[in-house]
Amino acid sequence: MSADVDVEGWESGHQVAYGCGAWERACHQARLLVAWHEECDRGFGAPVPRRFYADPGPRVKWPWGAARHTTVGLLLWRTAFEAGVLVDEVVLADALRHCVQGADALDAGPLPDGAHGAGIGVGSAASVAGIGHVLRAHAEADPPRARPSGVRLTLGYRVRELRATPDWELGDWPAALALARQAMGRADDLREQGTWQPTDQERSVAARICRDLEPPPGTSGALGRPATSWLERASRLAETAAVLSSTADALPRDARGSAGPLAQVLGGTADACARLAVSTEEIGRLWAAEPHEPADPASWEPSHVPGALVTQTEETEHLVRAVAVFSWVLVCS
Repeated sequence: MSADVDVEGWESGHQVAYGCGAWERACHQARLLVAWHEECDRGFGAPVPRRFYADPGPRVKWPWGAARHTTVGLLLWRTAFEAGVLVDEVVLADALRHCVQGADALDAGPLPDGAHGAGIGVGSAASVAGIGHVLRAHAEADPPRARPSGVRLTLGYRVRELRATPDWELGDWPAALALARQAMGRADDLREQGTWQPTDQERSVAARICRDLEPPPGTSGALGRPATSWLERASRLAETAAVLSSTADALPRDARGSAGPLAQVLGGTADACARLAVSTEEIGRLWAAEPHEPADPASWEPSHVPGALVTQTEETEHLVRAVAVFSWVLVCS
């Protein structure tokens, strides 16, 4: 890091952006990169005994040993530290320079505070050489939806792309949408067969859901964004998740404590919408952090919102519209 860069400010910037320090953020993102790569090696959908990213914990201490995600995390941290940028702003191609033959070993330079004085077993030339192919796999991967020309493939962009990548566990949003649609199909079948007779409370809830899911007329964009911006649409879906989840929880359960058909539909839809929450929050912070409002908000989003995330958003909107129709039919039946 340049001598004139404020290290304390660099760390506090991570706290503001991510609610954790630079090293914790690097570890978290490294887990995702390595998890995707390992699952890709096995073949998407193959059973994995335990994915280490599943429970990262609120704070990541220095992980002992030479696990690949530890070395990837150190490499990401170092690249961000030297450039004086947030971890998520690291360009993957820049991080790869540490993996070329003859590059200085990471353990010979600055380390995160938690690593000082620890025989960590990572950061050597051999350990870094062992993870170069992981980063290259991400830097060279074909995305589910083509990236716009000129997009700088940063760590944050790639992780958001992974979250919206179907087939691997963390990005398997189509499965969440399918579960919600299956719940709607079962509810329709039960109602038509007379096995489920919606109560007055359920019809009242359905009527309210119809109103809640109807886009407000003439919505204006927040903070200068057009109403049709991705962030506007995704934020609405994230809010919808909270509304549907609380509504489903408030509906009575049967004698066995199981959720009724309507509650299952609302809960499944809430889960599908909630899968957008993390990326929506991240991109909202990126927009807020811009020193000046971009002259063309429409051109700002493609460089921050991966195409796969746009696809996920569009498909989730289709689901929400289907739930609105389902609710309307329930009210009228």
